[in-house]
Amino acid sequence: MEANVIITFTVKESMLEKFTKILESVKHDLPAVQGCNSVQIFNNKDNRNIFTLVESWESEESHKSYIERVVESGAWTTIASHLECEPVSGYYTGI
Repeated sequence: MEANVIITFTVKESMLEKFTKILESVKHDLPAVQGCNSVQIFNNKDNRNIFTLVESWESEESHKSYIERVVESGAWTTIASHLECEPVSGYYTGI
């Protein structure tokens, strides 16, 4: 069953430029990951330090497997160093 993941990041002001470059990479690379159908990236127009990703995956399992690989590789540590706080995320279904 398809899984929609919505993730909101609040980025440190000092890391904004670097994090934006990471997201440019994500926008290009993530759809090529097995199980990922698409990704959209939004920047809050009133607070440029807030980004929301809307991802579509073949299943929750495929997304969770991807996240495990990101954590194991150490990439998550790099991403987290740019953040003001823990991201807010969840799985959503359309209505």
